Amino acid sequence: MWQPKATATRDIIIGNSGVSGEKGGPHLYKSSYEHVYEVKVVIVGDMGVGKTSIAARFAKGIFNPQYIATVGGSFLSKAVQMRDYTIAFRIWDTAGQERFRSLVPMYLRGAKAALLVYDVTSLESFKLAGKWLKELHCHCAEDTVMMLIGAKCDMPSAVDPSTAQEFAAKNGMLFMETSSKTGHNVDKVFRMLASEMAITDKENINSGFDLSDSYSDSTKKKRCCHL
Repeated sequence: MWQPKATATRDIIIGNSGVSGEKGGPHLYKSSYEHVYEVKVVIVGDMGVGKTSIAARFAKGIFNPQYIATVGGSFLSKAVQMRDYTIAFRIWDTAGQERFRSLVPMYLRGAKAALLVYDVTSLESFKLAGKWLKELHCHCAEDTVMMLIGAKCDMPSAVDPSTAQEFAAKNGMLFMETSSKTGHNVDKVFRMLASEMAITDKENINSGFDLSDSYSDSTKKKRCCHL
């Protein structure tokens, strides 16, 4: 059985942190354990549903009600220390506009987890979740952990949570409602992902980490695009 060994606290450098691309220098973390597992997370969903707000609330602890639309994609990073190891999340926030849709497959490549976000105040954004789910099935590996996120739950909802829960369960997804404004459940989302990673990929956690985006299509089967 794999058993991590605690070591003295050490610095961990994982990627770069920036609101628009990988700019701003390396992000520095401290971990009490030698086992660090790097996880690429991609956030998808229609324009204006709150994807950027979720990423910024988790990674930086901030909320800005006036975010401009993401162009292409943006990158943020943050580490979560679990009981025996550290998971470093590399978060890619994708653009929801139709004109950037062709770029989405590039961001999905190699993702270990995916958040599919809809706006609870917009029934239309929830109806489009199926369309985004097809993108995930086309371009993500079979073992990618997927979660349906109902954003802006601090506001009156137009989507019955039980309906969203049913959709998630039917498609093998986790589900949670969040509020980036209040911070409700945002950290919990990523801790839940961290727990799922520990369950599904614990054998891949080891000393050190790889900052590359290496990904083998020959070893990771993709889901069928024709759902």
